[in-house]
Formats: sequence, structure tokens, C-alpha cells
Amino acid sequence: MQHVLLLHPVSSWSLNRVAAVCDREKWRLTIVTIDSSTVGDGTPGLHEWIRVPELTNSPQDLLAQIGARRFDAVVAGNEFAVIAADVLARELGLYHNDVTAIRASRDKALMREAFGQYGVPQPQVITRLNSLEESREFDWQSVTFPVIVKPIDMAMSLFVRKCHTQAEVEETLAKMLDFKKSRLTNLAYTQGALVEEYADGPEFSLECVVQDEKVVAHALTQKFLSAPPICHEIGHISGSDIPDQHRETLLGAAERIAKSWGMPQGVMHIEFKMDDERISVIEAAARPVGGHVPEIVELQHGLHLEEAFLYARLGLDWKAPEPGPRGTWHGIRFHFAERAETARPQSVEVVYDVRDDGNTVPGAEHFSVNRRLGHAVLRGDALSDLDTYIRTH
Repeated sequence: MQHVLLLHPVSSWSLNRVAAVCDREKWRLTIVTIDSSTVGDGTPGLHEWIRVPELTNSPQDLLAQIGARRFDAVVAGNEFAVIAADVLARELGLYHNDVTAIRASRDKALMREAFGQYGVPQPQVITRLNSLEESREFDWQSVTFPVIVKPIDMAMSLFVRKCHTQAEVEETLAKMLDFKKSRLTNLAYTQGALVEEYADGPEFSLECVVQDEKVVAHALTQKFLSAPPICHEIGHISGSDIPDQHRETLLGAAERIAKSWGMPQGVMHIEFKMDDERISVIEAAARPVGGHVPEIVELQHGLHLEEAFLYARLGLDWKAPEPGPRGTWHGIRFHFAERAETARPQSVEVVYDVRDDGNTVPGAEHFSVNRRLGHAVLRGDALSDLDTYIRTH
């Protein structure tokens, strides 16, 4: 019987999808979380729940946290745990990505360097700022605004801003520098921010399964964002194909990203801007996508991203899915108190609707993940109707 260790899951829906795979395959599942986490409450079939003070990337600390326990795979339960999963897997003699190279999947500065070395199309980095003093000494007169300011290793678009002036950059940087660690894992953040050129155009993501350094399955996701400057995700659609003019470029870039990370097999989530002329990779992650997107990818394509991830970490060949439906699309529309109700077109069907305000955070920004009140999973026969319904906010 295979025994899987899942490090620091932070969402119940994602944990439950992993647990369902383990139950079906008759694998044991143990999770590690911080002491205050409730993410495993109500999840059936857990073999053990280990509670620790914080997520750490230290091999000594990780080994101390699991004690004499041994596993067949160590799996990241969220993006903060990607490095720790590979560090611990290496110490246990299990499958792991290159522990040094994979750090570029979390550190945005290292990511830009790796993408540059491997010819991945991306926005230009203008500067890195570690303090307000550095911003005040920087030659902003040479910069073409707007720019994008993003933290080095935070998550969920936290403090990612489209800024039109030096003052807006410094206001964003000041807030970012006050945010020291993840409230979900207690992992300390790397200080500082990247300032990048603004890449215009609609935003997408590519969900990829990698085996033997090749993309063996993929799914394109269209992303819908709230209004600038913050641009939080308000919905998604799965079901469209990569445009012919970008297919070779995008899939080639995905394989080079995996190679740059020393990742011969696994699951990747690649975010990018795309218009008729070009693509520009915003960032990528060495784990399945969040935001309930795996649910619509499975409905649309039959591709279970968490299953593929578990198989990769166990060193097993992935299982090709049955083809999904054609002529329909699946989407997600997130619920927010600040989102206006809008009439649902007849061509759009509600597959299921989840309402939950238990995870909202007082004072959180409008349309942020910390203000979501649930989501509706949708099926549409007309892409334009589904697009309009999800986009409207």
C-alpha cells in the first residue's frame, strides 16, 4: 500500500480531491499542517494528521516534524510547500525535482532569470526593490508607466498591482513590506518586490501534465479579473483550444519551464497574457492550479490534475483521461457581496453552486480570495453567453 504525505494543504476542496484519489487507489494519506489549521476537519479517510508550528524548508526541521514515519511520496499541498516537498523527498530518498532549480518556481526573481536563460517569452524586469529607500533612489524618469509591482514569493495575487506612478509603487511596496508571513502556513515571506513592464491583453493559464520532460496533456483556462489596479480573479472558463498561431510557442515554453526547474515529471500551472500577436508568461507554478479550476478541467477534459500530480510524485506513469465533451464549455463564477446579481442566460446551466462565507477576512480587498462567498460551476453551450455571464461584475 502506497503512503502519501501531503504537506500543508490550505483548502478543504483541494484536500478532499486528493483524499478521494487516495481512497480510490487504496493509498494511505497523511497530512501536515500548522497547529491552528482546520483544513482537514471532516475529510474522510485520513490516516494521520500531523500538526506543526510552521511550514519550513529546512531539511533538519522537516525530518524532525515527521519523526520515524516513512512515506512513498511527499506532495505539496499548496504552492508554499513546493520547495519543502522536494527537500523532504530528497532526504527520504523519494522522487523529487532538482531541489536547487525548483526554487525558481517560488522566487519570482529567480523565475525571471530561469525563463530568460531558457527562452521563455516574458515581461521585462525593470528593477527589484527591497525598501522604500531603494525606490526613492531609483531613476523613475526612465520608466514607461504603467508597471506591475509583485512580491517575490507571496500567493493569490496578494499585493500584485498595476501602478501608474512612483507614488503608487511606493504605496504598494510599503504595504507589502509590512506583511511578514503567510497566515495559512506561517512561512516567512522573502522581502522585496519586482517591478515589471505591464503586459497587456487577456489573461489565461495552461494546466500541464509533464512526463519524461514532455507535456503529455494540457488544458487552456481563460481567466476573468476584477478591474485594475488590483485585478483579482472573479471567474474562469475551460474548453477552448490554444490558438494555432501560439500552440507550438506555448507548449514549447511549457516544456522549457519544466526543464529549467529540473522537473522531469509533474503538474504545472502557467499564467500568461495572450493576444493575436504574442504570448507573455506572467508566472508559473510546479503544482496543480487552485481556485477550483481542477473541477472544471475534469468536467471539460476528463483530466484529474491532482491524480496526475500524485502519480508523478509516486514515480508512476500518468493515466490518460477519456476525452471530454465537445461543443460545450465549463466555467466558474465566484460569489462576492460586492458583485451585482446578473441574469443567467438560458444557454448557461448551473452544474452546482456552493455558498460559504466562513473563510472571509474582515477588511480584505474587494474581489479578493478572502472575500469569496462561494462559487457556481457552470456549463454553457454558447461560449459568448458564458463569457459575458462570468465577466460581468
